[in-house]
Amino acid sequence: YNHPDRITSPMIKRNGEFEEVSWDEAYDFITAKFNYLRDEFGPDSLAGISSARCTNEENFLMQKFFRVIVGTNNIDGCARVCHSPTALGLQRTFGTGAATNSIEDLRFTNAIMVIGANPTEGHPVTGAKMKQFAMSGKTTIVIDPRRTELARYATHHLQLRPGTNVALLNMMLYYIVQEGLVDQGFIDSRTEGYEEFFEELLKLDIDEMETVTGVDRESVKAAAIAYATSGKAMSFHGLGVTEHSQGTFTVMQIADLALITGNIGKRGVGVNPLRGQNNVQGMADMGAQPHQGAGYLDVTNPDIIKDYEEFYGVDMPTEVGWKIPQMYEAALAGKLKGVWVIGEDMAQA
Repeated sequence: YNHPDRITSPMIKRNGEFEEVSWDEAYDFITAKFNYLRDEFGPDSLAGISSARCTNEENFLMQKFFRVIVGTNNIDGCARVCHSPTALGLQRTFGTGAATNSIEDLRFTNAIMVIGANPTEGHPVTGAKMKQFAMSGKTTIVIDPRRTELARYATHHLQLRPGTNVALLNMMLYYIVQEGLVDQGFIDSRTEGYEEFFEELLKLDIDEMETVTGVDRESVKAAAIAYATSGKAMSFHGLGVTEHSQGTFTVMQIADLALITGNIGKRGVGVNPLRGQNNVQGMADMGAQPHQGAGYLDVTNPDIIKDYEEFYGVDMPTEVGWKIPQMYEAALAGKLKGVWVIGEDMAQA
């Protein structure tokens, strides 16, 4: 808070130089500019970039401002990039895009699987709990191309080639099914489509999977058996899963691992994403995305839009807004005239 570069008052750029101004002058300037741009060029000439470092309340108000006051769905942020594959993958498998369990469940699980994440560096509080778990000798599976700090304490480190998550998880699923380690009671009562899944899985070419991943099949088999026989297993995945072209499918595979072994719906189990920033989940929940409003509601669905309009008391925009890269393109094309950014550093990101 006392950094020498921190600004202490609003500033407006005049003649190429920033000048300190009062809050009232800053608010008047912004309001006048936004009103002019909206009235002269239309609501879609403005855009907002929100932040996963901000609170739920701030993100909700940010998306509400652009949808209700400005009249555009041009609202985006980093949560869409690192959260969307998890949200879509878990929505397809579980019906909701949130973590299934809490970090507290580490005290009640028997095994953890960490894939595409370096929690001791990226999530130091949670990472410290995982490190303590691994150092206590409990089953820890790390799937990562790097030998992370957690991997040094892991029971199993599957050091796959970058970008081969799908192949390796297919191998794990294959061995769990082949070894008869599925929770058939859970599958019969709580899942759909298992027979088709079973048939397709056994068609996999394990020789090819081993070549693709660069991981010895026996190592994968041992990790798969450890996960399936632990009684209670939690999985954690990070941006090394989601920020790939196959991220959504990989999340679905992780969910499938939990489903076929019954590791869902109780304490000490589940599928738990490790987000890129502290409030990625909340930012997405609050609707700071161009295609979804608060609560993951489709902005193009007429029935849902009616509920929005009744709640907000205004007509709502119904076209999907611009993503951040599209905002850049629109600015270069002269279509985007004004941007409001809170808590986000696009140049660094």
